[in-house]
Amino acid sequence: MSPSRALLGLATAAMLIAAAGGAAPVLAQPPAAAPEYAITVEPAATGPAIGDSMYGVFFEDINFAADGGLYAELVRNRSFEFLPADNASYHGLTAWTPGGESGGAGGASAVNDADRLNERNRTYLKLALTSPAGGRYGVTNSGYNTGFAVRRGATYDFSVWARSDSPAGTPLSVVLRDAAGETLAAPAELTVRGDGWTRYAVPVRASRTTDAGRLSVLAGGTGTLRLDMVSLMPRDTYKNHGLRRDLAEKIAALRPGFVRFPGGCLVNTGSHYGYDAAANFPRARSYQWKDTVGPVETRAANANFWGYHQSYGLGYYEYFQLSEDIGAMPLPVVPALVTGCGQNRATDDPALLRRRIQDTLDLIEFANGPASSEWGGLRARMGHP
Repeated sequence: MSPSRALLGLATAAMLIAAAGGAAPVLAQPPAAAPEYAITVEPAATGPAIGDSMYGVFFEDINFAADGGLYAELVRNRSFEFLPADNASYHGLTAWTPGGESGGAGGASAVNDADRLNERNRTYLKLALTSPAGGRYGVTNSGYNTGFAVRRGATYDFSVWARSDSPAGTPLSVVLRDAAGETLAAPAELTVRGDGWTRYAVPVRASRTTDAGRLSVLAGGTGTLRLDMVSLMPRDTYKNHGLRRDLAEKIAALRPGFVRFPGGCLVNTGSHYGYDAAANFPRARSYQWKDTVGPVETRAANANFWGYHQSYGLGYYEYFQLSEDIGAMPLPVVPALVTGCGQNRATDDPALLRRRIQDTLDLIEFANGPASSEWGGLRARMGHP
């Protein structure tokens, strides 16, 4: 008989005896075994100290955790650097749609030639303008997911690097709309003058709230207009340091003792050699901190191990700053010259090993060195003397 049937039979017998006015039999229980240990609780005693460094958070740029996530930049593919080497579906105009308004006409292409912004930022947008008077032609960015998330009354800072071969300059309109084409902000106007790269900036104030915004950059006239680093950043970021306030506040609320960055697999996969445009640099490289500091327009592009493009707008300086802002110890990760995550190969190059050791020493100087040192000086110029 199964145990369940035996229990059911005993229960039924007990019910019959009780119904007949008798007493249910008492089942004998085996004596409890003596415990092999004792627990003594001393509530007034102080236990061992648990240091803050025993609890922390680990950040990796996976599932768009940096671009499109913690990094507050709203424009996707702002530098036209998306390539099939990042993802087979990518091209220079990924997330951008060319088009004209009010009779505006022209052509748009992502170009990598000698007119580029700099050697590290190699691809830019070339607009061949043939618009009649009053017409506008340009490109519209769809952002991440459903589009740009903007909030009524909030200010967003638009900026772009541009150059124009038109002697009179090229008028540029910055237009924020929703997916249905309804205006989200008053258009901002500027004029690009001169055929040398110059940064232009103008604020945009949202009049409505949506998570389906679109950014259009539209040019008038004729001639060739070149654009790069098209950016729209919310002015209200976490402690004014360029990270999304809502996400950074959630990280801070965890009260971590340390922040480990910038990841695991993406740090130690791909080529361990540096960015060298002249030598046809490998697009998929391990995360090398010197590529990620300095002005954002000079930071190298990279193919993210998780199958998309990595802009390095969120770099080692920003990770250090986040750690300081939330009161956590920064725990930077550097390449070990032995790949993991399925690649599993070692790099046998003594000169490269020496370089990586020096890079790590330079990282310590970047974090802790005086402003008079080489890398401490860079940190100071970035805003943290």
